[in-house]
Amino acid sequence: MSAAEKYNVKLGEALAKEFDSSFKFYRSRLELRRNSIEGHDSIVLSGSHKFSPHISVRFYFGVNFAKARLAEKEIFGDANPAYYHIHQYSINRNHMIGLDYKGPFTWNINIQDPPDILEEVKKAIEGMALPFFKRFSNLRDARDAKAKRDSWCLSGDLFWHHILAMDMALNDMAHFNEWKKTIKPFYAKQAEKKILGLKLENA
Repeated sequence: MSAAEKYNVKLGEALAKEFDSSFKFYRSRLELRRNSIEGHDSIVLSGSHKFSPHISVRFYFGVNFAKARLAEKEIFGDANPAYYHIHQYSINRNHMIGLDYKGPFTWNINIQDPPDILEEVKKAIEGMALPFFKRFSNLRDARDAKAKRDSWCLSGDLFWHHILAMDMALNDMAHFNEWKKTIKPFYAKQAEKKILGLKLENA
């Protein structure tokens, strides 16, 4: 484990304690996770380590829905399951229209002489991730937001597989077939091929 990875592990463990262990920290994924009504909420520490010992600290945050996870497994198998079905990245704070939080969203530090950023990162999580989790706690609301390219989430043609999994979980393939008409042919063909394969398997 590199020095940068060790720093993030230490930060993640400290954050879990700050949230009274409502989040469990997974060292191998640098992930803070807590159970939710329809799955689990996830925060993944990220950033650049290219110029270590000078690194950046950022985080992704998203929701993983249990029903969508089952649909995803049916569609794609066990390979590379999604961390989340709807998510955002802290550096996109200014893109989240209506967000009240205006504090730091990325930290550039020297891990050989690191400042104490624990409280700032905690406040950033409280200001960005917790409102996100509340807004997208419901699978249908999350699906609608992602399909409509809501400013609070990462979206677009590239994420067709997330929409497909959520629509299958909602038993709403009619929605996916309509949404598929709005994306680039390259991605639409990938989706059609996957859907056709499922139909053949279940024939």
